[in-house]
Amino acid sequence: MKKRKKKYIPSRNTNPVSLNKRIEELKSELKRYGRNIDAISQSHAIHITMLSNFARHDIKNSIQSIDSIISTNTVEEFNEEHINSIKLNLKIMRETIENFSKMVPHSNENKFSYESLIKAVELLNRDNFYEYKITLINENNLNHDIFFNLPFQSVIQMINNIIINATKSLSKIDSYRKIKLSITTNNDNIEIKIFDNGEKVKKRIENKIFEYGISSTGGSGIGLFHARYLCDLYKGSIEYYPLENEEFAKYFLISLPIIRIEE
Repeated sequence: MKKRKKKYIPSRNTNPVSLNKRIEELKSELKRYGRNIDAISQSHAIHITMLSNFARHDIKNSIQSIDSIISTNTVEEFNEEHINSIKLNLKIMRETIENFSKMVPHSNENKFSYESLIKAVELLNRDNFYEYKITLINENNLNHDIFFNLPFQSVIQMINNIIINATKSLSKIDSYRKIKLSITTNNDNIEIKIFDNGEKVKKRIENKIFEYGISSTGGSGIGLFHARYLCDLYKGSIEYYPLENEEFAKYFLISLPIIRIEE
């Protein structure tokens, strides 16, 4: 009986050069994902800390105010003014809790106004603005409402990373400190400019400030990296511009898609 001949199957030799190239590409991709996760985690940690600070501050003050009214007055001394004061403090506490719930990371809110964004920025940075005596200027000359069709907390973190960067640079100067936010629209995009009169970014890193680990203020170098990551994620852009005038030293321009609600 004849032996059956086995079918010849040529061996598939992997090209070492192609394999090494693919391994390096995977390493680079893994490194990029790792940096993004690191930036998101650190940004969330800062965001949550700032949220808890403003919530604790407002609720604590309201509780102390109510406690003072109750503990220093007898039932007979209670009047309409005391009752109105308690009602006002309860209203503040409810609004604080509501604001907190809207600004937590992973909020499901995907449509919000520019004014609610500014309010959130003011609340989150209130303590820092007070500590460093920073004036926040909101310049909005538009005659219609502007709405973002994006996750609320992501845009807050995007803007807030720039505000934190500005606050750090302002803390290094002794003159009058100010941050200005201005808004314009360009076709289907909203353009937000964030000005400050703090220290400028050093020339040698102007083109690198959005890279991972590059800091213009002596920080971790993650805030601006995360801001650009979020802009790219939502089909927007962010750019840095130094200025040569006495009022402001620099500004960041953020462009994001919007939806417009006609009045």
